[in-house]
Amino acid sequence: MIRKLIITAFAFLSAVPAFAHTTQLPTGQAHPALHLMNDSEFAIFLNRLDTDILHSQVQLKKIDLKSLSLGLQESEELDRSYNRCLQSLDNVQEEIQNLSQKQTLKLDLFLLIDLNELARNLDVLDQGLVNPAAVGGNPGAQKSLGYAREVLGIDVALASDISTFQHHFLAFAALIDATLEQADHDAPQSQTQK
Repeated sequence: MIRKLIITAFAFLSAVPAFAHTTQLPTGQAHPALHLMNDSEFAIFLNRLDTDILHSQVQLKKIDLKSLSLGLQESEELDRSYNRCLQSLDNVQEEIQNLSQKQTLKLDLFLLIDLNELARNLDVLDQGLVNPAAVGGNPGAQKSLGYAREVLGIDVALASDISTFQHHFLAFAALIDATLEQADHDAPQSQTQK
């Protein structure tokens, strides 16, 4: 639902192709922390992100939830959370592949949404692993806490990539906004010159 609303809000911008060769925003338009990656920086970033996602998948698949000896309800909840994390990782990989072929604001937005969803799902899985029902008095408590540390490690490792991409996305959106504003400003001037 939220994804559809965000997509709708940025629909008019989605048709605008990326200006990846532009590395700076117009003067006075950017927050100093924002950075629009050029083509080569963006390709390197996507490759690194893809590698990080693959590494995260390998780490996550090493987690054996069945070894935790949880109750039925806790086990089902943890299993759903775990599967959402795996699905989020797949979604991110799909968006990376799409962006590696063509960068648009729409595809950037999809990746940003999927990265944020992945971070939320990792948080939920981590919370489930440290849940008192999962660790309290359970012989698998140490294993559950160990898995929680691994999930937290995945989350922390991806946080830097998410932050970098958020800054790129905001700079990209600001560039498109400035370009559209300039086009709107130039249109009346060209009509008065006729």
